[in-house]
Amino acid sequence: MSLTVIDRFHPRMTREQQVKIDAGKLRKIDGIELLAPQQMQPLAQLSLVMLGIGLVIFVALNIGAYAWHHHVAIAPLSLPGVLAWILLNILAYIVILPVHEAIHGLVFFLWGGKPYFGTKLPFALYCGAKEQLFRRNQYLVVGLAPLVVITLAAIIFTLAVPGLASYVLFGTVGNFSGAAGDVWVAQRLWRQPSHILVEDTQTGYTAWAIAD
Repeated sequence: MSLTVIDRFHPRMTREQQVKIDAGKLRKIDGIELLAPQQMQPLAQLSLVMLGIGLVIFVALNIGAYAWHHHVAIAPLSLPGVLAWILLNILAYIVILPVHEAIHGLVFFLWGGKPYFGTKLPFALYCGAKEQLFRRNQYLVVGLAPLVVITLAAIIFTLAVPGLASYVLFGTVGNFSGAAGDVWVAQRLWRQPSHILVEDTQTGYTAWAIAD
């Protein structure tokens, strides 16, 4: 296996580290596979907690914003309107999955990486960067970018047009809950030294350190 350090913003440091890696001075210090059996239960629990938090936040925000704009908490309901609301929310949930992974890919590309996309059916889509090493803080940005970007966009959209925002509620909350794996990885990596290098493994990561 040939690992390459990726960092378009620090070319000199990258060249120096690559020489050491090519000389075999790389050692594994941590790693995790989120779809491993022992990880599935705690990951599912975190996802469920984030689902509850997301529902409370965005339903309350939507109702409050709608009441502020229209002076009533909920719009008049009709059967066609309810069916349209359900169908559009399901569509929003489906669409947000590739959008989430595309944001991962854009940040990989920002650092100079070459992302690729795939599926781990029936579980999830994924965006990876095979045999590429990123600095810890860069990898944290990769992992958390979809959660931060989509959540902030959803908050602004809800405050601006709460009526329309209610039709993408499933997508917003689904993205929040679906980022459980990213949050799990981020909190684990945060405990590691900032100088480590991180290799993405589709459903997890491997952390490496360069031996002096």
